[in-house]
Amino acid sequence: MITTFRDLFVWQRAMELIRVVYAVADAIPPSERYGLTPQLRRAVTSVALNIAEGKQRTTRKEYCRFIDIALGSLSEVEAILLIVTELYADNILVAQPTFDEIVVLRKMLFSLRKKLRAPQEST
Repeated sequence: MITTFRDLFVWQRAMELIRVVYAVADAIPPSERYGLTPQLRRAVTSVALNIAEGKQRTTRKEYCRFIDIALGSLSEVEAILLIVTELYADNILVAQPTFDEIVVLRKMLFSLRKKLRAPQEST
């Protein structure tokens, strides 16, 4: 039974992505210390944080809004990783499985959002 955000598989997957992306962020050159690196870290943590915050909201509509924000942050992570790959291809390899994990997480968030938007069944 799901009682807190920690029980959500989608949140657990978001946490796994944080670990992977932080390792990539550590490999970004020091010249990006105030640019791409903190932006990447904020974006990837925002995914998990918004899933957690949304789960604690009192209405499905509010929860759905936070899932939308998580989706936006996930797209930001993907875009930054593509930029890093383009700018620093000689020094940083963002492995395809990282991008694959983003796709899986995005599908999970879309599925959760769809479920939240569906009419509730009466019991």
